[in-house]
Amino acid sequence: MTVIETMDLKKSYHKHLVVRGIDLQVQEGEIFGFLGRNGAGKTTFINMLTGIVLPTSGQFRILGVPNNQLDRVKHKVGVLPDYTEFYGNDTALEHLQFFAKLQKHKVTKQQCVDLLEQVGLKNAVHVKTKKFSFGMKKKLGVAQAVVGNPDLIFLDEPTSGMDPESALEMQKFIRTLASQNKTIFMTSHNLNEVEKLCSRIAIMKNGIISGLGTIDQLQKQFQTTIETTIKLLPKNDTLYRHAREEIEAWTTINYSDNQHITVAIRDESDIASIVHSLCKFDTDIFDIQTNRPSLEEIFMND
Repeated sequence: MTVIETMDLKKSYHKHLVVRGIDLQVQEGEIFGFLGRNGAGKTTFINMLTGIVLPTSGQFRILGVPNNQLDRVKHKVGVLPDYTEFYGNDTALEHLQFFAKLQKHKVTKQQCVDLLEQVGLKNAVHVKTKKFSFGMKKKLGVAQAVVGNPDLIFLDEPTSGMDPESALEMQKFIRTLASQNKTIFMTSHNLNEVEKLCSRIAIMKNGIISGLGTIDQLQKQFQTTIETTIKLLPKNDTLYRHAREEIEAWTTINYSDNQHITVAIRDESDIASIVHSLCKFDTDIFDIQTNRPSLEEIFMND
C-alpha cells in the first residue's frame, strides 16, 4: 500500500518557491529517511503533508486519502515535531493521558504506562515534565506521537538530545513500530542513524529531491566504481603476474604489490571473479575490503 504519494507538490511564500514540485511515494512499513540542509524546504514539505500549511499547487494523498480530505485520516497519523512543548506541572503520564483524550483515542492508563516504559521513561512516569531534560522530552514526544496507535508516524529528529544508550533503545523502538507495518517518515541530522535505520532515503536540496533510493542505490549514483582492496600472499611471482594480467583485462588495477591488490569494480559481484583469478593462479587471500561512500559523504557532496 502506498501511504504517502505526492504529485508535483509545490509551496511558495509570496514569490519565493520553497518546494519546487516533488513527486514521491512511501510504502507501508517503510522507515523512510528525509534529509536536507537547513533551508532546503523539508520542514515546509512535511508541514504540507501533516496539514499545517496548504500547498500552492500539486496534490498529495495520505493513507489513500486526497489532501483536501485529511480530516478523514488525521486520527491515523502521529507527529513528533522538532521541538515539543509540555505542561510543566503535568507528569509524563498525565500529559499522555490528556493528549490521548484530546485526540479522542481510547487508551487506558496501563497502556500509557506501558508506552512510556517502551520509550525509556520507566522511571519518569510520575515525574513532572518541567524537570525533564531535552532528551526526556524527546522520548515523551515520541510517546505522544504513537499513543493513538497510528498507521503513519512523522518523526523529526527522534533521538536528538539523547545519550548513546537511549538513542540505541529508541532506534530499536522505531524498528519495532515498522515491524508492525507502521510507516515511519523521519528526519535526522544523525546520518549514521539514518543509514542504519532507513529502508529508503530522500535528499532534498533547494526545494527538490536531488537523491532518492536505498543506501546501495544512492552509493551507486554517487560513485560509479567501488574501490576494493584484497590482502593476499602469492605463492609464485610469475603466477601472480598472470593473475594480475587476467584481472586487468576487464577492470582497472589501482595498486598492487605482493601483499595487496586494489581494483576498481562496478559491482560487488565482480569480487567473485577477482577471487577466482587469484585462486586459479595459486594466490592465498586473507581479507577483502570495499570502500563505499557513506551517507555522510553522499549528503555533503550532493
